[in-house]
Amino acid sequence: VNKRSMASLARAGSDSRPLDRVVRHCYKSNERPRRSPRRKKKSSSRREDLLFTRRQALFSLATLSSFGVTDSKARASTSISSNAAAEFYAKWRYAEPRDILPFIRDRSERGDPSGVLLAFDEFFSMYPTYHLGREKAEILTGIVRNTKPERCVEIGTFLGYSAIHTASNFVSPEARLVCVEFEPRHAEVARECVEWAGLSSQVEVLVGEGGKRVMDVKAMVGGAADLIFLDHCKPCYLPDLIAMEEAGLVAKGTVVVADNVVYPGAPDY
Repeated sequence: VNKRSMASLARAGSDSRPLDRVVRHCYKSNERPRRSPRRKKKSSSRREDLLFTRRQALFSLATLSSFGVTDSKARASTSISSNAAAEFYAKWRYAEPRDILPFIRDRSERGDPSGVLLAFDEFFSMYPTYHLGREKAEILTGIVRNTKPERCVEIGTFLGYSAIHTASNFVSPEARLVCVEFEPRHAEVARECVEWAGLSSQVEVLVGEGGKRVMDVKAMVGGAADLIFLDHCKPCYLPDLIAMEEAGLVAKGTVVVADNVVYPGAPDY
């Protein structure tokens, strides 16, 4: 499976199709893992096979894209890089949200937010997924430093990356951040990452839909928020913003920051 994926990706540089379509082709064509007709395969589940194929395809694509070449010599160097990636994947699995926690604790010290964020970046460079990323995180933290908010809200926390960025840049020791995360498993991991970063006294993570927890959030921050960061479902941006305005969580002077308004886009918002 991996050899076929690598071969397809090696041709990506001269392929006129968008690279994401090439990746989809790679692991869609390998969707069914091989099975022995004589005995049942026990080493891994079908889900694990698909996850591994996707990981290898994404890593190979990233490597090829960074080199921008597709000759045989480049493909040989890519194979070497893939061996290093295979070692990483063998040691650090990511089949569920909690799988990131051992890596965070191995790569960072308790109470060091910067180290935790670097560990996040390293992990997500190998497992591409939706998170804020360093470039946009710098924009967010710049806003935090300039506005010096004390009552902050985040809707859509995922595993706590952006929450740690925000709280670690608070100017006032009295500043607080209330986060709302829809997926309970993500919220649990976010709490543990925040605690490991030493920020649990300033960050609270709630579970639920942003629009339905507005009054709870307002009660916890003590009135109108100084800063609100939206990074949840894009069609929810506008109705949730209206709900927060009607509840008085958004008032004159509140700074509202929203991610992904261009891609995938939130035109109503």
